Amino acid sequence: MANSQPNAVSAGTGSDFRVAVVGALMPFGLGLLVLVGYAWIGVFGVILGLLGALWWAVWWRRKHNKKFFPRDVEGGPFVFTLVLSVILFVAALASI
Repeated sequence: MANSQPNAVSAGTGSDFRVAVVGALMPFGLGLLVLVGYAWIGVFGVILGLLGALWWAVWWRRKHNKKFFPRDVEGGPFVFTLVLSVILFVAALASI
């Protein structure tokens, strides 16, 4: 028998899509931050990249009421994360 009740967890298709994109972009962007730090400065860049990654993760969690994957992702932090990941990707490609 199928459950025909609406999903009480989901905040909507758009929000679910943004959470899925953020779920993929956060580790990708954090890794790129460390990679760019290493490519530009070396071992000290890795340390700075890790500190920057920690700041990014803490900022995201504080922005969304102490949750890494909130029910409804706000547009501003989502766009910021998307743009920052693209900039880091371009910087990583340029550093190779």
